[in-house]
Amino acid sequence: MDNLRIAENAPLLVLPDDGETAENLFRSGNGAFSVLSVPPGDWDRNLTPWEAPSLGGKRPPFAGEGRSFLETVLEETAQAKLLCGAVPVGILGYSLGGLFALWAACESGVFNLAGSGSGSLWYEGWCDYLSAHPTHARRVCLSLGDKEPKARNPRMARVGDCTEITAGLLKQQGSEVTFRWEQGGHFNDPQSRLLRLAMELTKGFSA
Repeated sequence: MDNLRIAENAPLLVLPDDGETAENLFRSGNGAFSVLSVPPGDWDRNLTPWEAPSLGGKRPPFAGEGRSFLETVLEETAQAKLLCGAVPVGILGYSLGGLFALWAACESGVFNLAGSGSGSLWYEGWCDYLSAHPTHARRVCLSLGDKEPKARNPRMARVGDCTEITAGLLKQQGSEVTFRWEQGGHFNDPQSRLLRLAMELTKGFSA
């Protein structure tokens, strides 16, 4: 598989992102985890679990076609597991990818680990969904920039409260939860934030 990078006897992390991001993450991990990248194409369409209103301006509404993309992710993950062996499997993403990762871990028992970096947890209906659909992930790592709750868009400004609610719900559901506040806004060094999430998610699992 061209989109799979394997570290021997290490957890497999699925990344709904482009191959370059995954390649950089794998190299920075220095053997702590394997990485499978599954590019989503149109993020607003394929990383959103259900339809939701536009954020305003000329942007279209969110299409909510994540379920179809999840089927692709699960197919790719099944193939990767055959090559990686019996290792823990996690999913993590950034922004809408972080929302998708947490949702995928609720929808499928394949993922033991889940990570969300600056996840779009302000998404309409997310907290209500999580309260009714417990996660399968036994370890969940969340991070958010400390300037993100100051966003000008009132819906996006809810992200701090929504992330804290998410952390609380996940703890109630029995997951081991880590929530890290990062410095800066949404676009401050997402690659480093993803790496910290990945290392925290896989800590103690690597051979």
